[in-house]
Amino acid sequence: MTTCQNPLIITTMNKKILFLMILACTLIFGCSSGGSSKPVSVVSGPTVTSIFPASGGPGTLVTISGSNFGLVQSTSIVSYAGVTVVPITWSDNQISLKVPDSAPNNGNFVVVVNGVYSNASMVFNLSNPSISSISPSPAAIGSEVTISGQYFGSFNTGCYVTFNSSTAAIKNWNNNSITCTVPDFSSSNSGAVSVVVWLDASRYSNSYSFNLAAPTINNVSPSIDNIGARVIITGQAFGQNQGTITVGGYTAQIVSWLDTRVEFRVPQVNSAGWKTLTLTAGGRQVNNSFTVAAPEITSPQSSFTDVGNGDVVSISGNHFGSSDDQVTKSLQLIDESNKYYTPIITSWSDTGITFTWPVPDKLWASQLVYINISVGGLTNQSYSVTAD
Repeated sequence: MTTCQNPLIITTMNKKILFLMILACTLIFGCSSGGSSKPVSVVSGPTVTSIFPASGGPGTLVTISGSNFGLVQSTSIVSYAGVTVVPITWSDNQISLKVPDSAPNNGNFVVVVNGVYSNASMVFNLSNPSISSISPSPAAIGSEVTISGQYFGSFNTGCYVTFNSSTAAIKNWNNNSITCTVPDFSSSNSGAVSVVVWLDASRYSNSYSFNLAAPTINNVSPSIDNIGARVIITGQAFGQNQGTITVGGYTAQIVSWLDTRVEFRVPQVNSAGWKTLTLTAGGRQVNNSFTVAAPEITSPQSSFTDVGNGDVVSISGNHFGSSDDQVTKSLQLIDESNKYYTPIITSWSDTGITFTWPVPDKLWASQLVYINISVGGLTNQSYSVTAD
């Protein structure tokens, strides 16, 4: 017996299978074909095409031209030689900025937009510093002067200023101005000094001629005095750093030293009289004159007539040395037999001495006694009195 299938059931099943196959193909080919009526938008990174100018120093205004910088800066940045620069203006195709004072050396500009780096610009050549003036000039050693110019950058441990070969102490440093102290020139007698600003061993300024002020003496007061006495010199350009004073070739003790006033003590010379006074400041010398005085007794001899042992005697004069003179002083009396006596001193000033007469009296006649005052090893001219 033959069994027959229902044709209606077969037809329905075939349609279902065909529908499922068409659906599967549609999903497979539709997803993989990439066919879309909308194109994908590709965002381009920033591009630098030029910079202007291509050289200059710190503070130079530079314009960077290119594309895709963005309409506003937002979080975008610009760097020069690895140093981030704060822009002045920003647009999609142009950025303006100033080369930072801390710029280390020649380098490239790079624009970074949303973390995407541009190409490096052409190399920007960093110019050397340039000196245009120094004020005041002339000026003395130890004085503060201001160096004006451009491209000095910002101060760091590699920056310094030299006057000839001497390094100056820096007070202030910015891109256009440096304030420093004129250093000591211990071996220079020339008034012309070469000043150079150094940013490092290979970047330095032009050599600028600076006039060092020569020391000038206006007055020496007093112009004559004893060894150990204080003397004041007034003038200018002595400098703030202590120099030297010599009198007759002997070095004096300096009490105080200012640019316009110097005080010293008369040194221990070997003889009284006129001497050459020499002031040396920073290797530069100026001469004047000074007279070293020996003690001088001015009391008339008649005032000592018949002075006797134990009497209180006062003598007057000049350059006996004051208590402030820090000098060795002595008073001795010598009788006719060449015997020396040292009296008891009651008071001693630069113009007067009071003491007790130590020489024994003569029994039958008066005698001649010599008075010797020594100040710093210099003694008065022979002075004698008539005594009992």
